Amino acid sequence: MPLTPWFRWHEALPRLSSRSPAEMVLETLMMELAGQMRAVELQQRQRNHAARKVHTGADYSWLASAPRPSYDLSPGERLQLEDVCAQIHPSYCGPAILR
Repeated sequence: MPLTPWFRWHEALPRLSSRSPAEMVLETLMMELAGQMRAVELQQRQRNHAARKVHTGADYSWLASAPRPSYDLSPGERLQLEDVCAQIHPSYCGPAILR
């Protein structure tokens, strides 16, 4: 006799989101933008690190403190981006991210 029917109470019930599709698109696109900005900044730091290592011939990066992220948007820029993202239809969210 399988035990899986006994454990069905433990499965999470599917929940419907209380957010509208437009809010979900906005949140998804803003999270994707933040991730892309972090990735670009990381690449820039790696390039700078490699150039410094070639220039000095030694790697003293372990002495340096962790750099503060500078990928924060100003409130005005964030509002403008949110306005643009709110105009994107939910069915076009995926293709917009892939671009």
